[in-house]
Amino acid sequence: IRMFLFSTVVGQVAFTLKSKFHNPIGLQMVENVPFCHALSHIVVSRQGYGRESLSTLMVMFGLASVIVGVVFFLLGKFRLGRLVYYFPTHVLVGCIGGIGLYIGKTAIEVTMNAPMTLSSISSSRNLPLLGVVILFEVILRCLEQVTKRTDGTPKYALLSPIYFCSITPVFYMALLLFRVDWDHVMEAGYFFPSLQDDNGSDGGSIIWNEHLLDMWRIIDFSVVSWQAIIDSIPTLVALVLFSLIHVPINIPAFALSTNTEAEMNTELVAHGYSNMIAGCLGGLQNYMAYTQSVLYDRSGGMGKSSGLTVAAITALLFFIGPTIASYIPRCMAGTLLLHVGIDLFLEGVYDSYGKFDNLEYSGIWLITIVMTLYGMDAAMIAGIITAISTFVAQNMTYVNPVRGSMSASTLRSSQLNRHIKAREILDDPYIGRSRILVIQLQGHLFFGNMAHLTESIHQIMSKKLGTMAEPMCVILDFSLVLGIDSSAAQTMSKLKNVMQKQFNVQLSIFVSGSDEGFPCAFDLSKELSATIIPDRKDSIPPDETTELLANEGITRVSSQTFMESLAFSGSHVCDSLDMALVYAENALIDSEDPSLLEYDESGNQFSGLRKDSSPSEEREAALHHIENLCLGNVDKNNAEMLFSRFERQVYTRGECLWKQGSPSDSFKLLVRGSLEAVLENEAGTSETILSGNSIGELGLVEGVTRMSSVHCTSQEAILYSLSRDAYEDLIRSSPHVARIVDLICVRYLSARVQHVSNRIFETRCLPI
Repeated sequence: IRMFLFSTVVGQVAFTLKSKFHNPIGLQMVENVPFCHALSHIVVSRQGYGRESLSTLMVMFGLASVIVGVVFFLLGKFRLGRLVYYFPTHVLVGCIGGIGLYIGKTAIEVTMNAPMTLSSISSSRNLPLLGVVILFEVILRCLEQVTKRTDGTPKYALLSPIYFCSITPVFYMALLLFRVDWDHVMEAGYFFPSLQDDNGSDGGSIIWNEHLLDMWRIIDFSVVSWQAIIDSIPTLVALVLFSLIHVPINIPAFALSTNTEAEMNTELVAHGYSNMIAGCLGGLQNYMAYTQSVLYDRSGGMGKSSGLTVAAITALLFFIGPTIASYIPRCMAGTLLLHVGIDLFLEGVYDSYGKFDNLEYSGIWLITIVMTLYGMDAAMIAGIITAISTFVAQNMTYVNPVRGSMSASTLRSSQLNRHIKAREILDDPYIGRSRILVIQLQGHLFFGNMAHLTESIHQIMSKKLGTMAEPMCVILDFSLVLGIDSSAAQTMSKLKNVMQKQFNVQLSIFVSGSDEGFPCAFDLSKELSATIIPDRKDSIPPDETTELLANEGITRVSSQTFMESLAFSGSHVCDSLDMALVYAENALIDSEDPSLLEYDESGNQFSGLRKDSSPSEEREAALHHIENLCLGNVDKNNAEMLFSRFERQVYTRGECLWKQGSPSDSFKLLVRGSLEAVLENEAGTSETILSGNSIGELGLVEGVTRMSSVHCTSQEAILYSLSRDAYEDLIRSSPHVARIVDLICVRYLSARVQHVSNRIFETRCLPI
């Protein structure tokens, strides 16, 4: 018991001082007990029984701890901790479930003081022992349920530890109340056996006795069998490798359970110090215990002072523990183990349901069952099998998940018709689009490339941190991502916090690339943002109109409701890259002059026309759109002269303006309503056209046939049309006026070339 407690104290102090976790609990590595037995057999075969063999064995134990510590320290020192991130989340969750069942089984065996079998559980001697533990557990579960807050979180963090501490006095009071004979209670197995009975006395006081320092007093290097140590090398190697299995599981699992981001290299260094110190003092191996750390965390344990207090209490038990152990009822230990085991099993199997796809969830059950039946080694093999199966099934295509990154300085969104001052802000090299960083991801995102992905993003952001190009807004584009597993999805949900806190990013925008959300079973849209910005043409009321740059499948959403809901901070989700850039541009404008967005809302983005608008109001709106399409580089008299050649046309819902392939005989300006352009030969590729835009200008100038079919989608659409005859007459009589149409063509073509979807995707350009 003292060897266990000594190693635990050393580990607790080391982890409290060196770990990045706020609530680690150190523990002697009890999983290595079988290796300790094997080392004992090697020593006995060489030296037999006696003081000499004990001396050799203690040296072996210390040497094993030192070797384990050196390996841990080197892994952390050379920053090889990232290797452990290749443990997928569902494997760790399966291990949590398996550990829960194992602890529950241990609770039953501790309570009965016998191996768990059907006959032992059903025996008349053990049923009362188990009944007491189950009763205490049911009462605790009921207390936890009735004290929960409305959001499901516990109201009293110290409820569980106080309850466990009260079991012993409550049990004693029950014995007194019912006048139960003490000898009968001891014979029935309700208490642990007394260790003092073996020698007849404790050899001194409760704090200090002659056996206190036996684990060090027994060491005598003059009688150590070095041949036995050489014989034990294979066992020592196996012990080291087995020790390495637990830490890469415990640390990420504890980080997952506490919703924190672990620094694996720091934790490995801490394990190196704790084991080297314990080994040099003849102690056994130790590690940060997952189960005890979770219990400590859920009990509200936090901070170095609290951790050192735990170490001090454990050190006190080093002196008095063997003496008081026999006064603690088995039901206290059984209830504690059973409660933790049930919690871990529910966390691993029940709480994870629906958060993983079917293959990953099946792997969780496989690992849980294998660990329960065959132990940790077999569970690791099962975990490797499930990880490989997941890897193959998801069919990762690309090695590098980051396709590239670039500033938005040369990118243009579909929000073409902005106020001139807003354009100046966006074009400014210091406060404009250069403050927007676009990072495009690709392929399959899964547990195997998450470490590389986060490292790449950290490198990209670190290069810009503190420079003039430090981004205010970061757009992460998932449009080319084919699939995301649950491990990657949970990593991305943590990445948004890292970008905002570590790199001072004011606004993070995640582009799903589809109106169906991200390609994963995990609800990543909900995790990344409570604000999801739609980009679907069916989400726009027919009578709400905005500017549109013709481009495949991109809807321009700028309705009154949408504008009022904008909050340019935190993180948000968009369906398309174009909508993300519109949102980011609005954020830049809002940071400099919010009134410009209000101007756009009433002036540029909306025509302001009512159904009963007068012809003069329609004329003013049309002239405003013409000037805006030319970036203001047009004389107002020339614009009025051009507009005098237009003819008013009205279309109703469903009417066709022209068919794809028909002659281009007119150029039309939409002043109210909405249209839809469809490419007939491309599986229904379409775009919505809203007021403030012109259509058909390229066909009129170039003389090519119509490249798409256009029909009316609003209840009524009002357009002004310039016929080919009128255009050709302008060329002859007033070429400087006809040049306005050329300027509009150049403006649209320039915007198409610079549009975000063409620059990033290098594909898709819907001609009109």
